[in-house]
Amino acid sequence: MVPRVIYKIMVHLALGTMMFTISTGQPILMEQQDLSGVKTFVNISGESVKTMMVLFHGCNNQGHDWFQKPEEIVFLHKAILRKIAVVAFTNPRHRGNFCWPSPDEEYFLEATDLLHRALLELLDSLKKPPKPLVVSSVSLILVGASSGGIFASRLPAIWRNKLLNLAQVTAFLSVVSPTSFVRKTQLLEQPGADFPPTGLVYMPRDTTFASEEAIETFLGSLHQAGVAAKAWALAPQQLTAETLIASLQIAGIFVEDKAVQKFIEALTDLGLLMDGEVIEDPRRIPWRRAVALLDAGVQGHSRQHRHRCLEEVLNRAWAQHEFGMDAEVIDWLLYQSNAQAWRSLEEGYHYTIIAS
Repeated sequence: MVPRVIYKIMVHLALGTMMFTISTGQPILMEQQDLSGVKTFVNISGESVKTMMVLFHGCNNQGHDWFQKPEEIVFLHKAILRKIAVVAFTNPRHRGNFCWPSPDEEYFLEATDLLHRALLELLDSLKKPPKPLVVSSVSLILVGASSGGIFASRLPAIWRNKLLNLAQVTAFLSVVSPTSFVRKTQLLEQPGADFPPTGLVYMPRDTTFASEEAIETFLGSLHQAGVAAKAWALAPQQLTAETLIASLQIAGIFVEDKAVQKFIEALTDLGLLMDGEVIEDPRRIPWRRAVALLDAGVQGHSRQHRHRCLEEVLNRAWAQHEFGMDAEVIDWLLYQSNAQAWRSLEEGYHYTIIAS
């Protein structure tokens, strides 16, 4: 367990203006900015920005949740270790639930325009002296979860030729989302050959929204278009006192071992858990009745944040619709992003030779 005094110092440092990363098992710090009216959360490590991950979360999540919840922390930590800059946006146009709009919904074009302005403002600020962090076009990896995946899947086409040579979309990752190209397993539109390399993370237990059939439909359409694409299925996870303690500690939440054991026993009595396996959908079981068992003597963050992290851990263990990640995804995305960037450079050089 990380000493709590050190943790408190890290929380205090998070209020500063610059960003840095911290070791595995602790929350990731970020800088909050207001860019073109959009709440933006940024983490940049290293002396230059060559690759940037642009993040869009699902409903009932904001930009800062990428840096504060267990599954997202693990994901971002791996990205940051690979020198990938991270920027997350909170939806500036929503109906109170922070869901990102679909292409056929009101505010979609307005939201894409605001995000475009915010991204350009961020990239432009990173080019300014005395120590510019951007010296060439930045490769953008778009990551969308649930409704964020539907929204972000349209950005490669919308942003094409609009980023003023500051950046280009070189990869796309959809997490538990059918994207905007598929609805109820039906392909609505064939992606073009210029669609970026795409990763698809899904949970086979989901048979309605981002079902395996829906994912396979979109994956097949990408392959047909000649686009590099790969899908990863996420299986349920074990939930024990040890795994729950470890997951909460990732988010900086420290719970007494005895309290966790009592909570696990309560989940078993409720019929949610059996021998380390979540056997019912946590969204349908009143597990919050037992949360008070964890609150006594707990350290780290607010009660609301603790409960949200706990909710994610339970949903991820059940594995139907929750953010999660395969260990291979980051490296696959980075490889494809780099390859796409090189292809764009070669094409630009080729056109320059022809024009001259």
